[in-house]
Amino acid sequence: MEIFTIFPSWLLTTTLVFFMFCMFLYTLRSNKSSITTPKLPPNPPKLPIIGNLHKLIGKSRHEALWQLSKEYGPVMLFYIGSKPYLIISSPAMAKQVLKTQDHIFCSRPLSKGAKRLTYNYLDIGFSPQSDHRREMRKILVSEFLGPKRARLFNHVLVSEIETMVRLIGSHPPNVAVNLNKLFLATVKGVVCKVAFGNNYRQQPIKGPSWEVLVYEALEMLGGWLGDSFPWAGRFIDYVSGWNDKLETCFTNLDAYIESIIDDHKSQIAEVTDEEKDFVHALLELSSEDNTSGHRLTKEDVKALIMDVLTAGVDTTLVTLVWVMSEIARSVRVKQKLQTEIRNHTGRTPKVDVLDIAKMTYLKMVVKETLRLHAPAPLLIPHECMSHCQIGGYDVLPGTSALINAWGIGRDPSTWGENAAEFYPERFEKFEVDFEMVPFGGGRRSCPAKNMAPATVEFVIANLLYWFDWEVPDGVKSEDLNMQEEGILVLRKKVPLRLVPTKYNWDD
Repeated sequence: MEIFTIFPSWLLTTTLVFFMFCMFLYTLRSNKSSITTPKLPPNPPKLPIIGNLHKLIGKSRHEALWQLSKEYGPVMLFYIGSKPYLIISSPAMAKQVLKTQDHIFCSRPLSKGAKRLTYNYLDIGFSPQSDHRREMRKILVSEFLGPKRARLFNHVLVSEIETMVRLIGSHPPNVAVNLNKLFLATVKGVVCKVAFGNNYRQQPIKGPSWEVLVYEALEMLGGWLGDSFPWAGRFIDYVSGWNDKLETCFTNLDAYIESIIDDHKSQIAEVTDEEKDFVHALLELSSEDNTSGHRLTKEDVKALIMDVLTAGVDTTLVTLVWVMSEIARSVRVKQKLQTEIRNHTGRTPKVDVLDIAKMTYLKMVVKETLRLHAPAPLLIPHECMSHCQIGGYDVLPGTSALINAWGIGRDPSTWGENAAEFYPERFEKFEVDFEMVPFGGGRRSCPAKNMAPATVEFVIANLLYWFDWEVPDGVKSEDLNMQEEGILVLRKKVPLRLVPTKYNWDD
């Protein structure tokens, strides 16, 4: 008690309060310091205004970023203008973004092209995370990819492949077939007939062809420089002519979608339940009699149709081209695969869908193709919604994460020294988690990740069952041109031309 007699109680109280106040200020300062100086991922030296944009000039984005990741690590910060991008280049880091922190990275960055072409972010693929997007995804899965359409899809797929086989069989002997055009007609026929019915408009009433229309839309959805330069973006969009190009693309695409809706409205009263397609289902969900609890607007319907047009055809098409290209390059793989397909099918008039389940090597061939040729090499960007950590580094809200699916699928530390080689047998003992991510993962994974490979397997099985395939004269199999092009979707630069020979079972 002596201390209280030496110092008055009011002085002790004042001293204690002052001490606590100082401790509060020190703690606040420490916390503020930790917030203002986060531990950011390593990044290449950047230039004023353009950031790291110069690192991409004259190079493929996915390859340039893969080479940089070897120097700066699997978690790298990259700036285009003032916009920060988190570059993910390893399975472990991809798992953190797509699974562990999926609830934080499940949104999408804003993009002028995506906003316009998705009717102000009403679609599934490019819209930020929201209750509306979740409802739209449920509708797409239920009405287009689910059991309701499975029977129709299989029927149409078999019919289109029979048409394809007849066309190849009637082709002049020893003349190369353009498989790009053949695959486009087949995949387009399947997707559009299931979505829009047998009488779908194969070409727009006016404007560019269907193929050009979809290609231009994908180019616009891939983003533009103006998105990464908030102050100069409008000027860049105007001077480059990108604004006009976007508006023309939207006008043409909207007119085509509008014609599809008008066709269905005029016939909806005459269509039986068995004849109803995806668009009929969407129109019913937009009617006043809809009892589902979620009534679609006209723009909702258009946005879902846009998703089918841009995502339903092109990714399957490019995968088919890459699969046949890799098969044509490897005589060993081609012979082994044809033996499996013909042994399981036998001398029957057609390849049965049930036979595909037994063709394990076919599945390995398709999987190996997706490893080397992910349709979207950098996936669609994911947007960080709140502060988090990836690989021990701080990631701030507003950062866009780019998953380098192309690089992850070719990483020697995962796939061995022959990572760049087409070797399907590697999947005999390899269980895949995030070592390859062609369809993304988490809440934003591709809704068709099961249907798309099955479609590819069925088409390839038919091609190799009915025909033997060779590269045109003067070209060695191993020298087949495999150059890539594209940003959002990675295509084979030179169309694939192969010479078919009808297989003779009597030989």
